[in-house]
Amino acid sequence: MEDLVASTLSSTLKIPHAVARFLVSRGIKTVSDAYHMLCSNESDVHDPFLMMGMDKAVEWILAVRERGERVFIFGDYDLDGMTSVTLLTRCLKTVGIESEWRLPNRFGDGYGLSVSAVDEMYESGARNLITVDTGITANVEIAHAKELGMAVMVMDHHQPSGDGLPVSDVLLDPHQEGDNYPNPELCGVGVSYKFICALFSRLGIKAPVEYLDLVALGTLADLVQMTPENRYFTRTGLESLKNSRWPGVQEMYTSLMKPHSCVGGIDVMYKLAPLLNAPGRMERPDPALKLLLCENKGEAGKLLEELKDWNARRKQKEAEITEMAMEQVKALYGDTIPTVIVVAGENWHVGVIGIVAAKLAQEFHRPSAVLSIINGMAHASARAVPGFNWHKALFDSRELFDRWGGHANAAGFSLEAGKIEELRGRLLQSAKDQGYTGEVINTDESYPYDIKIALRELTVETRVPTGRYPIRERSILEFIDLLEPFGGNFPYPAFRAENVTVHRVRELRGGHLQMEISQAGSAVFPAIAFGLRKSKALLGRSRPVTVVFEPIWNYYNNTKTVQLCIKSIE
Repeated sequence: MEDLVASTLSSTLKIPHAVARFLVSRGIKTVSDAYHMLCSNESDVHDPFLMMGMDKAVEWILAVRERGERVFIFGDYDLDGMTSVTLLTRCLKTVGIESEWRLPNRFGDGYGLSVSAVDEMYESGARNLITVDTGITANVEIAHAKELGMAVMVMDHHQPSGDGLPVSDVLLDPHQEGDNYPNPELCGVGVSYKFICALFSRLGIKAPVEYLDLVALGTLADLVQMTPENRYFTRTGLESLKNSRWPGVQEMYTSLMKPHSCVGGIDVMYKLAPLLNAPGRMERPDPALKLLLCENKGEAGKLLEELKDWNARRKQKEAEITEMAMEQVKALYGDTIPTVIVVAGENWHVGVIGIVAAKLAQEFHRPSAVLSIINGMAHASARAVPGFNWHKALFDSRELFDRWGGHANAAGFSLEAGKIEELRGRLLQSAKDQGYTGEVINTDESYPYDIKIALRELTVETRVPTGRYPIRERSILEFIDLLEPFGGNFPYPAFRAENVTVHRVRELRGGHLQMEISQAGSAVFPAIAFGLRKSKALLGRSRPVTVVFEPIWNYYNNTKTVQLCIKSIE
């Protein structure tokens, strides 16, 4: 049946059969769904006024402008929050509304809006407050702001706490009950962009598509679902990144990407986002936001160097805590890993425990929470795996927490250290209630992949209507590029090829292997196997091997060629 669906997609959409098989393996079953994956366009963008509260939000901000007042924009400290603040700051200025911004310090202020942050902004003159990428669960803090006489708009994308909504003047959150906006999976900067689109529409200004590079950064970093609207925003934003009008983004592209290369979802997740998040993880996020907001290249260069320094320190601290967390998992659980992993350490650096939680989840295929105990309080970051919902798990035990928030895939919370054992039991029960067993589907192969493929399928022949040479060879990567962005719940394609012949193996510094590979009837492809020195012995036996690989572009001397990134050798 799957082969029939793949053949239909291939013939109808004129795409290689291997690409069609890949789409089917990812759950795409109809021509319409496949077309949207390949060719998302403006028809996937919804009217912003379909979102509950949008009319009121536009009226609120226009009243602020009419009074000649400024707004204070409070955003979360992650990249989604920072891009939200950048977008609002720049766009409001274009329509004559001045603003100031504040980001929390995860070490002093904790997660989200705090009473102390409200007081500090009020004392600095704030009378109009907008929270972005946070606020939906800040009932106490927003009530305090209202008691001080502040007008408050909450602009968020997280799930409500279940204990009622904050008493703000305006609330935008597609997850609130009764909101029928067609795309509830917007991230914080996505909601912010819809608000600006509504505002500009009311003022007769065209939608500011030049800001979609910021939307792409926040959407990919926050790991939200790639709905058709999110995919259009992100794909359009990625295409514009290398020609961004923002000096800070230009400087990042020039420094981190190969000349003339396109930016993919994986580039954002593993190059741009970690760099921008680094100062906030280690101390304060302000330098990264200043880079996004800066107006000249010279300032951008200095800020970028500062971020690189923060990122180097972040990597070192992350490696130290990951090692301690891995050792604790083995000491606590041995070979019997429970359905939910919870580890805790004294004074573990709060800024990197989210990354460590993600590594535990990947290593053990279990939802994982990493807690840092500071002065008797445990501050946690959690990451999920398919089948487990962290928001539901925390909601079920919300009376344990001083503060909590997040969504299905990622969350943060704090509680008294003495309640950690009770939390472990509660999480195991929640996993059971959710029907999550921790079972990992085992296959005969050791490394996960999407489809089996013949190497000759990496090159396809296409007919052109005119010209001296009617048949042109194209790489399958030209079609895979159409499926960007990859990342989060839509990882980059991994293929398995059997009976592969390996040529000219060379070991590189760092334990990497460089080689060329071919298969009967195929061309010879250059390949790189990062960190797979241990597999070198398999390549010296003059016999075919099986490889799992990701096909990628290799940029060199202003040309790009196909290279295979080997993930596994058997």
